[in-house]
Amino acid sequence: MVFPQKKAQTNIPKGLIEYISSGTPSEIETGRDNLTTIEKYLTDLKNLCGLKTVGDTYRRDLSGVDSANRLAELFCEIALCASLGNLSGKLRLRPSTGKGTYSDCLFNLHGFDIFAEAKRYVDPWPYIEKLGDGVKEDVPYSRSITQRPSGEKPNDSARPRSMDLRSKLRDVHKQFLERRLNILFVFHCSLAETIRYLTQALFGDANFFKNEGEFVLKSDGLFYLEEWRNISACYLSRFNPESGVIFPFVWKNPRAQLEIPKSVLEALS
Repeated sequence: MVFPQKKAQTNIPKGLIEYISSGTPSEIETGRDNLTTIEKYLTDLKNLCGLKTVGDTYRRDLSGVDSANRLAELFCEIALCASLGNLSGKLRLRPSTGKGTYSDCLFNLHGFDIFAEAKRYVDPWPYIEKLGDGVKEDVPYSRSITQRPSGEKPNDSARPRSMDLRSKLRDVHKQFLERRLNILFVFHCSLAETIRYLTQALFGDANFFKNEGEFVLKSDGLFYLEEWRNISACYLSRFNPESGVIFPFVWKNPRAQLEIPKSVLEALS
């Protein structure tokens, strides 16, 4: 999709070049296929919100993207907004929170206005050796499940993934309005225990071995925080080339100001 603009850009953004030309041959092919898919989602957004609105929302971000990771984050946001818009039939991009921030979109399901925010994180562990890399003695080949009582970093293993996720997500509540239905959608790329890591981040490290229905909220969980009460739920989100964005798991905030209606949960499932 070409957005109308006053001055044509002559240089391809650095992030786009990196996205379609770095990595293994299969990763490069996937990246190029994703460009076609995102073009489709941008067309969906144009039909929902109008070309001018879509251009005003994403033109600067896409034209100035400086890394493949940032481009992938934008792709997740665009794919999520388009998917929610197609499900809803009504969509508003990047609504203001009134406190200097904005959510990624506002959609409506079964008569309920819902604010959505997408976050994408890549798990850098476990380290995978590549042919010709040689042995890297400083790379940990194991990971701690919980944080040490002293808070010190272990020397022989990677620190718990839940610590990283809590740190990255700590301030996301600022991107939502108070006393509204707010849902956080997390795209987490990992070869390991994604659901368990996010469960720990949201409910506390002690929940690593617990299954759905057994979670017990602890003081180290993000849902325990008073400021996180404005987040009603968190969905694990994944991009499926055949079916689009899917939501294989949901964590409901037991302390939420507003509970997600059953009809909304069913629609997203």
